[in-house]
Amino acid sequence: MRAFFRDQLDGIDRDHETGRISADEATAARAELAREVLRQERDHVGSKSVRSGKLAIWTTLPTIALVAVGIYAWVGRADLPNAPLAGRETPQTAAIDIEAAIATVEARMEETPDDVRGWLVLAPIYMEQGRYAEAANAWRRILALESPTADRQTNLAEALILVDDGAFGEETLALLESAMSTDPLHVRSRFYLAGELTRSGQYDEAVALWEELLAIATGEEAWVETARSGLAAAQAGTRGEDIGQDSETIEAVRGMVDGLAARLGSTGGSPAEWIQLVRSRNQLDGPDAARSDLDRGLAALSGEDRLTLEDFGRDLGLME
Repeated sequence: MRAFFRDQLDGIDRDHETGRISADEATAARAELAREVLRQERDHVGSKSVRSGKLAIWTTLPTIALVAVGIYAWVGRADLPNAPLAGRETPQTAAIDIEAAIATVEARMEETPDDVRGWLVLAPIYMEQGRYAEAANAWRRILALESPTADRQTNLAEALILVDDGAFGEETLALLESAMSTDPLHVRSRFYLAGELTRSGQYDEAVALWEELLAIATGEEAWVETARSGLAAAQAGTRGEDIGQDSETIEAVRGMVDGLAARLGSTGGSPAEWIQLVRSRNQLDGPDAARSDLDRGLAALSGEDRLTLEDFGRDLGLME
């Protein structure tokens, strides 16, 4: 992983030095590389974790610290804009303390709060650690400093959903609507909003969004069946049918839930998505089925994400 990281950074540096990309583009490329490595490391994190106050301990934390925090605190330092990588001081992976490394970047952000590079590094790390309120603040700073993108608006919405224990507040809804306007083909924002509109009984608006999603799809995406079931449920709602009693609609809702379960089992998901699945399964099929999905979610998540789901399971009476 470290060798791959260095090769990628070398390529970014070469492109910048030869004029193929601008300084801003190089900064964005470094930030995206940090996020990609975070995603790859997250996929290899085990399901076991321990709680240590405010921070989960991961077996891969030293590597994450090097590639994510280090990209800003070390490689991306403003006073080393063009220094060759081989000539820079290289921290030893095993010696890195994740809390100290993050604190270094946070201290730098106190001095230079308008440096978007630091926030781009911190935001996904905060999400990984379950520090959702801080992640939301970081995404807000990013959106204030640079032109908003649909992905970044949806990232902030996701953080707020987790802060609010799965609820969709006014700011969250506004962000998702803005993301859809920013990118007419953005799937993630539409999926979140369509599901929430269906859940809250705003069926006409939900039907329109589900139809937009299906129009975007090629038909091979993992979420297509869930979207079709969501459309069927919303359409039933527009006809005034009782979703809780109509057998056809119940099957449509079950299709949505099964589709969500299949997607989470295949590609994983956030604590908010697992909470949605467990809550829906409990309402639809009872506590035994919900407990089965809860166990799958706990096995898939780690750190603070796992603890968030555990707390929800206890609140729902599914675990002691």
